[in-house]
Amino acid sequence: MQKEDFVLKNKKEYVFINYDNLFICQRLREIDDSYRVVYNLNKNVYEVHSVEQPFNSYCFTLPYSSLDERAINFALKTRRQNIDKIIAEIDKQNEALYNCMVKQEVNKLKEALC
Repeated sequence: MQKEDFVLKNKKEYVFINYDNLFICQRLREIDDSYRVVYNLNKNVYEVHSVEQPFNSYCFTLPYSSLDERAINFALKTRRQNIDKIIAEIDKQNEALYNCMVKQEVNKLKEALC
């Protein structure tokens, strides 16, 4: 497989972005040389794919409507090397949500009993 060939289900749904005015595509390749940016026409979102993933090149969808510096920060944050940090962050958020829900239920019980 050549560097520019990677698996997309239906290539008509995508626009390949090789260059942009803020050099985001090139900067993403500095993070990981296999990254390629495409625009999904059906979903109206930017996606990052990897040419090194043979059967499914999809890596992640950028949660922003434009291709800018936030894409670089998002790519750095979601790298495989940061998995422990990401899981810890998710666990912390889940614990805070759980504690909030417990407080709400306790308050409902207090109101029902009084």
